Amino acid sequence: MYCKSTILFALLIGLLFIPASITLATSVDRISLCDLEGIPGEIINTEITLEATDSEERTGFWDTYYNENDGDNDKMDIRSWIEIEPKDYILKEGETKVFNVRITIPEDAGIGLWGAISEEAGKSGHSDERRTYTIFKDAITGGNVYSGLLIPTSVKVLKSPNPFTPVINFIRQNIMTVVLLIVIIVLLAILLPRKRKQVSKGK
Repeated sequence: MYCKSTILFALLIGLLFIPASITLATSVDRISLCDLEGIPGEIINTEITLEATDSEERTGFWDTYYNENDGDNDKMDIRSWIEIEPKDYILKEGETKVFNVRITIPEDAGIGLWGAISEEAGKSGHSDERRTYTIFKDAITGGNVYSGLLIPTSVKVLKSPNPFTPVINFIRQNIMTVVLLIVIIVLLAILLPRKRKQVSKGK
């Protein structure tokens, strides 16, 4: 298991140092997502674009990868933070598509760098400092030989300037539940006094 993941990582990491527009049938406009910053509870939205350079239609998908190393801590693996929409895609020759990368920083995330061991991880020559990756992989439609690219992804979690920000973020992310709770409280505030009056009249 470890051997297979190491081989996969070695093959994909090799592609990272070769210009995507030359070697890959699909080129990408960003080869690093290591410039992201946010506060606990915040949702970061950024875009990434793919362009088909092959003469044949290609079918692909987005995924994430974690390169586990000895001595890593729980701040290295942020795969659960990352969502790419749409996840699956089809590209015809010369077609470009823009994808939304949505990174949700947990409310309890500690201050500091997550997904890498250095803020320089996105730069050439710093591959040893990378841990979490966003990946796109595609093949000629109907084929099974995939090519793709490992895109290092890390987030610098900052201290919130507003002590109420976590509460605000919670409300934003759970707006329907909060609205329903408010409606229930309002209804109870209206109905309970009426119920008490009816009980008083009955006596």
